[in-house]
Amino acid sequence: MSEHCPGCSEAVSGSEACCPSCGLYLHKTPTVTDTTPLDGEDASTGPPPKALDFAPGHVFAGRFTIIERVGEGGMGVVYKAIDKTLNDTVALKLIQPGRARAKDYVSRFRREVRLTRQITHPNVCRVHDLGETGEILYLSMEWITGDTLRQLLRKTRVLREERALEIAEKISRALTAAHERGIVHRDLKPENVMIDDRGEVHVMDFGLAVERGGDEITGAGVVIGTPRYMSPEQRRQEELDPRSDVFSLGLVLHEMLTGRVPHPVVPDAREIRSGVSRPIVPVLESLLAESKEARCPTAEAAGQLIRKLQKKAPAGPPTAPRWSRPLAWGAAASAVAAVIAAAIWLWPGPAASPAEPYYQRGLALRETAENERTIDDAIQMFRSALDLDAGYAPAWAALGEAYWKRYGWNRESSSRDEAVRAVERAFQLDAELPEARNAKATGYMAEREYRAARSELELAVAARPDLDAAWANLGRVDGQLRDYPAGLEALNNAIRLKPDSFRHQLALGLFFDGWAQYDEAVKAYRRATELKPDSTMAWNSLGTAYLRIQNHEAAVPAFRKSIEIEDRGINRSNLGTALYFLKDYEGAAENYKHAAQMEPGRLEYWGNQGDALRMLGKTPEARDAYLNGVRLARERLQASPGNADLHSLLGLYCARAQEETCDAMGEGRRAEELEPQNVEIIFRNAAIRCIKGRFEDALDWLERAIKLGLSKAQIENDPDLPSLSRYPRYQRLLELAS
Repeated sequence: MSEHCPGCSEAVSGSEACCPSCGLYLHKTPTVTDTTPLDGEDASTGPPPKALDFAPGHVFAGRFTIIERVGEGGMGVVYKAIDKTLNDTVALKLIQPGRARAKDYVSRFRREVRLTRQITHPNVCRVHDLGETGEILYLSMEWITGDTLRQLLRKTRVLREERALEIAEKISRALTAAHERGIVHRDLKPENVMIDDRGEVHVMDFGLAVERGGDEITGAGVVIGTPRYMSPEQRRQEELDPRSDVFSLGLVLHEMLTGRVPHPVVPDAREIRSGVSRPIVPVLESLLAESKEARCPTAEAAGQLIRKLQKKAPAGPPTAPRWSRPLAWGAAASAVAAVIAAAIWLWPGPAASPAEPYYQRGLALRETAENERTIDDAIQMFRSALDLDAGYAPAWAALGEAYWKRYGWNRESSSRDEAVRAVERAFQLDAELPEARNAKATGYMAEREYRAARSELELAVAARPDLDAAWANLGRVDGQLRDYPAGLEALNNAIRLKPDSFRHQLALGLFFDGWAQYDEAVKAYRRATELKPDSTMAWNSLGTAYLRIQNHEAAVPAFRKSIEIEDRGINRSNLGTALYFLKDYEGAAENYKHAAQMEPGRLEYWGNQGDALRMLGKTPEARDAYLNGVRLARERLQASPGNADLHSLLGLYCARAQEETCDAMGEGRRAEELEPQNVEIIFRNAAIRCIKGRFEDALDWLERAIKLGLSKAQIENDPDLPSLSRYPRYQRLLELAS
């Protein structure tokens, strides 16, 4: 049976990377790599302890398969490894056993890793996990392919001014994200900045600075960091705040521009000015002011100064800017809820415009849209707003987002083109508009470019912490990128900002669905039906969640309610699936027939209809239904020859229809080669071999599918597998599945 997208309830076949209607899917995170030594030292710094010496192929802690050693330092060893839990490549940092035995060290290390994991930003290297095995403490991090800034500077000595400013500005964004979570880096230097193969900047080791003399990570009276890049207060062993990182940023920027680091205690004005262009001097003087009170107060403010330079705008007076008040900073930053509350209080809202009434009406229509008709109404409202004020950037952003949503449903190039044009116009009018970034991210989501979407959304919520739609999208994107803590936090932020939004509850349910937390998904979807009782999408999603927990009786009324609201093919097909699992094959066949009549181009509806008719013993009618599915699969494969799911369904429907012109097992093998970990494809290959009488092979494929998560209910309801019941191994596999 085909499954359905919990986000929009459209049918999605088991291995489709993305819902063909709304653009959402659950997929593994693309890998990146980190080749940096553990503490920023060169890889040649002394041999590591033998306890940390592992050969390629060794499985460390029962979880990490070692690929190669990529760095060594005073604290331990860095390996490239495969994390079998995440199914992803990671940088695995192993700490020397002596340090791992120190209880204070471990407790502080754990605390700071916990804080670091809260940072979600495209310019921050992500920390995945911390653990212990034996006497070894380990840390797994995002794997980034590229060079450190130190390695880059060794090759070039200095960077072009434009590139140096670009790198510094992105470092400021990373620092801002950390400071908002109460984390001060304390060891910013070129060794802790990675430049990946695309030229993107990643700051590493937040909160994990280590002193060279062997002291612990943190503690009162301990000098932490690298002497060449320390702030004056850091040298004096004073309590540190974000301004210490701002000073280090100034040193790094100066080194990129001149090839040298200013005086290690306090750089004088002459030294700062030497070798840099005149407009940059006041910015460097601001970043490198000895007094914290005179220094640029935040990384965000530093980024603003740098962006002015990038735009070739006046950078300020020829002397360093001075701020009258010192920045208050406690041991931990305010919670994100407080940031959101402050932003709601301070944000002035869009400027008054004659377009505003139409714009607001369009937003309301877009919020409730569940089909093309409603989204077209919203589009018309946004166009009416722009007829009154063509320079109103928020309306252009809203129009672009509406067209992206339309594209998610119809996949028409005209919708995509209109979306791109509208979003580009919004950015032309306001290059920093958060709503435009959210609209652009919506497009990336529709195109399945989730990392690019995350980057835009993080910038949007940083600029507008009260933008609930951006938080909700960020949560959905984090779900796709398999970042559970960040995704859940983002969705909860969206719900706190707009608790009456049924869409936020749908997004939360989709998120839980993706992590197989189906009971939690049911709660979220049920809440969505309470907030919007006439939402066919909410009822469909609730019914689908009930199917996932095998509560088929509860799924039926949910799907019937969705049909009562709007009689569509997807609603009929879902009801048919619930009835099929309840062994009401007459009811299932009737609903599948309705679905195929409403949307004759959906091959899954024909295949499902064939299944139900087959269970009723109506073999000729079932064969006709399967052959319709075969025809549609072949047509779609002409446009998408690499689609694993289409190959898999073609093989299954050919086998069930006994279509001799098709190599059913060959199509199944082709699908498995394209997506070897897809449970639905593996399961279908078992069914194909049952039909072909290859029962031992079928049991092998079935065992693979069970190990990938196939349920007992799916096995028992498949029409092809009863022939396996005479095999003792089949009964053992059923027990394993249960």
